Amino acid sequence: MFNKGQSKRIWGELYKVIDSSDVIIQVLDARDPNGTRCPHLEKHLSTDRRTKQLIFILNKCDLVPPWVTARWVRDLSKIKPTLAFHSSLTNPFGKGSLIQLLRQFSDLHKDKKQISVGFVGYPNVGKSSIINTLRAKKVCRVAPLPGETKVWQYITLYKRIFLIDCPGVVYPSGDTETDSVLKGVVRVQNIEDATEHIPTVLERVRPEFLTRAYGITSWEDSTDFLNQYAKRSGKLLKGGEGDINTCAKMILQDWQRGKIPYFVPPASHEESLIFPEPLQETHTQTTLDIPVIEQNFNNIQLAPELFEDLKSKEALPVPSVDYDKDIPEDADPDAEDDAEAEDEDNED
Repeated sequence: MFNKGQSKRIWGELYKVIDSSDVIIQVLDARDPNGTRCPHLEKHLSTDRRTKQLIFILNKCDLVPPWVTARWVRDLSKIKPTLAFHSSLTNPFGKGSLIQLLRQFSDLHKDKKQISVGFVGYPNVGKSSIINTLRAKKVCRVAPLPGETKVWQYITLYKRIFLIDCPGVVYPSGDTETDSVLKGVVRVQNIEDATEHIPTVLERVRPEFLTRAYGITSWEDSTDFLNQYAKRSGKLLKGGEGDINTCAKMILQDWQRGKIPYFVPPASHEESLIFPEPLQETHTQTTLDIPVIEQNFNNIQLAPELFEDLKSKEALPVPSVDYDKDIPEDADPDAEDDAEAEDEDNED
């Protein structure tokens, strides 16, 4: 169960996407960007695939405070072009910025009829959701569960830009079983004993967030917390004993779906963002000069689970070129393709 996303078939799908793509987008979870990065993939692209460009996308930025998103984007942009993104068909963030960046890459590849953009990353980071957001309709199957995408698939964004959705790949990183569960790699319903992962959740989440989510003000340990939650939620076994395993699974599902506020603070030192040698040297190598797309993080519509005081705390003043304003919510890429084709017919 904990080896999901590591099969030869999944790795074969990953390398198919890499070989077929001109631009690789590594989708990261904004709650734990470094934990969902892949040093193996970044090293492979830097050493063996120098012609391919790599972009970082911080997805799920609506689950963290804006100042956290701003600082992670600022720090990761020193390594690779980085954008913040919120996947949503109704209220997306970063859609216009990402399309603007892809158009710049398309302009740099004038010698090709079209470019392909591959989306790679851990399971459940939102690769398919980003594609659906760009297309403004559901073209990929999505679910708040890891492993929903089974095989790679091509999706047309514009006449000259194609998107490739890749199944989630779990990279060897020495993670514990609890780390795999909290990163969303494992389906919670398949865990036999979910209670062993709850102590880590209680350590990582601020007590006031847990109190707000579950109405429990104090607890001695994880077992006490689960017993109180079982009584409050009515999850009881015969004899009135709390069904703590079911309650533990409910908490882990809340964690994976972002209902419990949690994030890894941005590192205070830039060096901690860079992987050990020899990957450190390759991060500074760039083959194309891609302008930085600036974003206004104050426009992110945060999830209602976040406290009000987190919305403005330590916010960074970021100059904004708001490309999202140029794209209506119901923008249809197919309509733009039809308009381009009509213009070409008129020129002929």
